[in-house]
Amino acid sequence: MNRRQTSIDCYNAIKENGLLSKRRMEVYEILFRYGDMTANEIVRKSKAHYPHTNPSSFNARLSELKKYGVIIEVGEKKDIVSNNNCYIWGLTDRIPKDIKISRSTKKSRVNDALNSLRQLYKTKTIATDEDWKSVYDLIKRI
Repeated sequence: MNRRQTSIDCYNAIKENGLLSKRRMEVYEILFRYGDMTANEIVRKSKAHYPHTNPSSFNARLSELKKYGVIIEVGEKKDIVSNNNCYIWGLTDRIPKDIKISRSTKKSRVNDALNSLRQLYKTKTIATDEDWKSVYDLIKRI
């Protein structure tokens, strides 16, 4: 398959900067490696490349990737399994737009929230509403 250099540059920038979550990146990489394909074809490829992943989560990732502007519908074709007309998905040459990048892991966010909650418990008699709101916000970000 012949890829444009802009697509390769875009893929490298997304991967190096961690612009997509793990699951979104898995879908994006399948399209990058194998070219345009339907959602069902992506699921079939995912079973081979990511056997421990729930393939049903890939359809939701397609909608998210479309919203971020990194994939588009490039056509339609009949799926060989379902015999239904399905969209063919392809990559764009764009970096994700309107995406919130979190540099902290879920584990570190949980630990931050637990530590703040412990501290709040120790000082519960003098804790302010603002202290409680701060802990609430940490928990909500998880």
